[in-house]
Amino acid sequence: MKCPYNTKSETTIQNFNQKYNDEGNPNNSKSVTQTVYELMDCEKENCGAWQNGKCCYAK
Repeated sequence: MKCPYNTKSETTIQNFNQKYNDEGNPNNSKSVTQTVYELMDCEKENCGAWQNGKCCYAK
């Protein structure tokens, strides 16, 4: 079971593209940012949100 609230790692990928017209001036640009999270395994009994055999975090 993975914990939906605690991340093991976070990776951010950024990409920027720019197009130029015939005179060499920029006329179009695009920027994309993507963040990927790797979730931690559930700590179960070691977590304060674990109660009565289940996760009770922020319900």
